[in-house]
Amino acid sequence: MIGAMLRVMILSLLRDRGALAMAFLLPPTIFVIFAAIFSGATGDEMRLQVALAVAQPSALTERLESALRAEPSLRIMEETFSSEAEAIASVDSGEADVGLILASNLDDTGTAPVLILVDPAKLLAGAILSGQVQRLIGLQMPDLALSRTAPEIASIVGGFTPEQQARLDAAIAELSADDTSVGDTAGLVQTEMTGPERASGATVTYYAGAVAILFLLFSAMQSSATLIEERNSGIVDRVAIGPAGTDVVVMGKFLFLTVQGIIQVILIFAVAALVYRVDILPYLPLWLLTTTAASFAAAGLGLAVASICTSKQQAHTIATFIVLVCSAIGGSMVPRFMMPPWLQDIGWYTPNAWTIEAYHGVLWRGEGLRDIVSDLGWLLTVASMALLVAVLVSRLRLKL
Repeated sequence: MIGAMLRVMILSLLRDRGALAMAFLLPPTIFVIFAAIFSGATGDEMRLQVALAVAQPSALTERLESALRAEPSLRIMEETFSSEAEAIASVDSGEADVGLILASNLDDTGTAPVLILVDPAKLLAGAILSGQVQRLIGLQMPDLALSRTAPEIASIVGGFTPEQQARLDAAIAELSADDTSVGDTAGLVQTEMTGPERASGATVTYYAGAVAILFLLFSAMQSSATLIEERNSGIVDRVAIGPAGTDVVVMGKFLFLTVQGIIQVILIFAVAALVYRVDILPYLPLWLLTTTAASFAAAGLGLAVASICTSKQQAHTIATFIVLVCSAIGGSMVPRFMMPPWLQDIGWYTPNAWTIEAYHGVLWRGEGLRDIVSDLGWLLTVASMALLVAVLVSRLRLKL
């Protein structure tokens, strides 16, 4: 009996060409995609978008800016800001991953000449940039590190003799002319947080939206599979006899999946609000608008996949592939700033990226409708196109 069941399962898989292809071609494909994501998040391919501001240009700031722009692991924005406020605005809006402020007098030992502005949702970006800046100063501007360290040594030993001072000045001049590196760059960099002061952390707010769209997609894909069962059992054919045809089946399921998704997101954010004190009530209208748009998109995609697939096994495999890839590339698993630039660009083609951006913009940055209208527009476009595909394919299957 066991052998018979094994034979039945093997024959069933072999006869379903689509399920066979999905079962053995998708696993290595998913591995390649995830390898690219996670290796890029920890390797040289991760390139931070940096907003650079120079309070007052000088010879030293120009040298450091040139070194920063030549560094392949950083993407310095084309415009160099002239004030700290402009760099902060760029970081707070999400345009830049992290900000960098250069003081006019880099060799002033009284304060740290380099200020790094960190978004609380991207703490790792600040640590990475701090290490990169100190490395660049040590390798390409060793004279700066030495000129800042020498006065401290002089104060400890009671000052330098004229001969020692002359030798020190000559050494600093020599260092500025060649590529000799120094190891000690402590005290050069200071880190400061940007953004609003909230009871909840930016990371919790970010992942509330990231998990919400992840479960919306999973739930919609699984629930939409009932369309295949009803089609195979003949229920859709009997309903199609009516004047509305198969459209009522698709639209009815679309409304159900949307309402189900909204309730699921409400539960997720209710826990976030009660346990982690995520502020939702002040932004309730825009939050509800974002939730509805995300639920529309997930429901539409789920029905589109179910209408195209011919068996539940196909639908399950393809749905899992779509959800995993969209969630990984779109930022539900790993924040997108940690990915290589080319993967960040691809991520904009997933509903996850737009949903996360809208939730984070509303709940953390306090953005208005005008700021998130592009996010909502993209989600509604995906929902409309996917629902249209589901309706048209269902009509076509009825005629075949």
